[in-house]
Amino acid sequence: MMINFKKIAVLAFVTCLPLVAFASTSDQLQTATSDGHVAFVLVTEPGAIGIDQAKQMIQAAMAQVPGAVMIESNRDDAANSDFIKKYKLAAAPVPLVLVFASNGIMAGGNIASKLTTQQLVAMVPSPKKAEVLKALQSGQAVYLTASRSGMATTSDVAKGCAAACTQMQGKCASIDVAMDDPAESDFLKQLKVNLQATEPVTVVLNAQGQLTGTFNGPVDVTNLVQAATKKVSSGCCPPNSGKTCAPTPAKKEGGK
Repeated sequence: MMINFKKIAVLAFVTCLPLVAFASTSDQLQTATSDGHVAFVLVTEPGAIGIDQAKQMIQAAMAQVPGAVMIESNRDDAANSDFIKKYKLAAAPVPLVLVFASNGIMAGGNIASKLTTQQLVAMVPSPKKAEVLKALQSGQAVYLTASRSGMATTSDVAKGCAAACTQMQGKCASIDVAMDDPAESDFLKQLKVNLQATEPVTVVLNAQGQLTGTFNGPVDVTNLVQAATKKVSSGCCPPNSGKTCAPTPAKKEGGK
């Protein structure tokens, strides 16, 4: 029997097609972030106005973020329903853009028409900020300690943070950051860390993402726990407001 290579080729193409062309947004995102890429997810629907402009903006941002990828997500595609539901995008205005850090955590987003290229680039978190966002979005408080090589109390501070996390039964994360790391400079400035400090600086964020304490040098475990469980009534996310300082999914504006 003569083998029809043409039919085999067509069959192979059809068999592989769902994995290539019809991969869901969640699958594409997982692949991108597993490979360590920042991902800009463009959420659209058929007939949405401004898709081409949004793509151009994302491509301009990608040119400034090495390795970044763009993922298009048609929310009317049933394959994307889990992603749309998870980030509450069913009634959000589109096109909109979500930014995902290389660790898979959503770092920000907005309606495309309200964004500029630079704003999009600015949403890409530094590696340590991405770690902090991941902890906060998991409901954990954060002890972030900035230090540099040669600081005498660094080890004791690390032990103190670890002991505090133990007392909080794991509902916190202890994250270390190099004070001299240029990639983290802006993030540390946002947290008002003195980059000229001669001792480690530990910043405490409660599980709502509120900055509730800053300790210079040695730390006391009791004070760390009190700071991590402290609730403040002012700022971007007052207690019981249902808000958080961590990035949230795009909000509904008007009807679909």
